[in-house]
Amino acid sequence: MTEISDFQLSRIYASGWNAGRKHPFDDNTAVADLAQSLNPHGEEPERARWSQGFSDAANRQISTVSGLRKR
Repeated sequence: MTEISDFQLSRIYASGWNAGRKHPFDDNTAVADLAQSLNPHGEEPERARWSQGFSDAANRQISTVSGLRKR
């Protein structure tokens, strides 16, 4: 197995983040399930880093939507 650089891991995270932004979510369970099914990486640490990016983007969307208030 070859050593993966921090830069490569950051690009994998960004790829997961971009994928997570494309999907609307209602709850965290849906986020985790979809992240597992869409993750293109088969081995660690790439798989974990992509899932983290995906989840972070999706959770940001959830908190942004729930944080909006009527004016």
